[in-house]
Amino acid sequence: MTTEHSGCDTPYPWTVSRRYFIKLAAAGLLAGCSPVQQPTAAPTSAPTVTPTSVPTATLTSLPTATPTTTPTVTPAPTATPVSIAAARQVDIVKVYPEVASRVVHARHPGVWNGETLVPGAIRQMLDASVTQLTGLSDAGEAWASLFDPDERIAIKVNTIRSSRFWTHIPLAMAVTECLQEIGVPAEQIVVFDRATGELKKAGYPVNEDGPGVRCYGTSGEYTGGWTLVGRDIELSTILLSCHALINIPLLKQHDMSGISFAMKNHYGTFSRPSAFHGNMDRAIPELNALSPIRDRTRLIIGDALAVCERGWYSAVTGDSILMSFDPVAHDTVGLQWYESVMADQGRPTKAERNAASYWLENAPELGIGTNDLDHIDLVEVSLPS
Repeated sequence: MTTEHSGCDTPYPWTVSRRYFIKLAAAGLLAGCSPVQQPTAAPTSAPTVTPTSVPTATLTSLPTATPTTTPTVTPAPTATPVSIAAARQVDIVKVYPEVASRVVHARHPGVWNGETLVPGAIRQMLDASVTQLTGLSDAGEAWASLFDPDERIAIKVNTIRSSRFWTHIPLAMAVTECLQEIGVPAEQIVVFDRATGELKKAGYPVNEDGPGVRCYGTSGEYTGGWTLVGRDIELSTILLSCHALINIPLLKQHDMSGISFAMKNHYGTFSRPSAFHGNMDRAIPELNALSPIRDRTRLIIGDALAVCERGWYSAVTGDSILMSFDPVAHDTVGLQWYESVMADQGRPTKAERNAASYWLENAPELGIGTNDLDHIDLVEVSLPS
């Protein structure tokens, strides 16, 4: 059951418990240092996993946008590791048309304790999701199949200043713990968004160069050489300096794009997002088709622990995360989930569906995923409270 909350003037209206906050401070995480944690105990009873038959209805057919010329590919970071993880990714990271693109929707009724997130429940959701997504039975093995200890890993969150709700800190921190447990040094992980000040306002532990997990914004440090809808843009140097990218967006309503989720989250990854709000039907797909974003994206973890309504000053409490390799399939399912949550609140969503349908219809033409419900393998995971 969902309930509505309003934002407040504090940096993070929904935060971790005081006990967990003290734990993070003692461990140095609030100064950017997150030590390796022991895995959270598995649920006492196995979660219910149901491969869901995706509805046969498809999105409304809308005009197709013509993509611009593919930009010049920027060389990947030097000394990209050739590893067991990289070799296994060939067999594990598969999407349509090779296989149906899998989207895992994990729900946990105990993830909130009042207005406080429960870190152990978040960890259970992540572990259950990554095993279902990869097809591996052990969560540690699943994470290790996707990431290598020698890689530099960037985690893109959403902390835009005009909102009062952001990618939840406990979720992002749990992901950094999972990476460290498979041997990725904390200093090789950076949590980022467009501005350091926005991360700080959202309550993230800023750490630009100290020991531990790094956390800072692009803050004007961009590199050019790409075009979007025929116009020059620059991409974040944080993105360009990583080997692998994890995208952790927050599910939000958006007046022009319908929803903001995985694909729209990259409006915080390039230099001129405000110039591309009038042509999102083309800009969102083309942005995600740029090689530095497309080729580095290793995992998408959709934060639906809250679902923002119009204006982003209030949100409906959620119990879900989505996980996928395919950003288009991820956002197609995300749109359905947004509509379901809003329907429970008695709110119409026709305008949001119409707006989102444009860019979701155009994205498959650029080879970055599928919005065809017949080619999406939706797996529902229900964890016990």
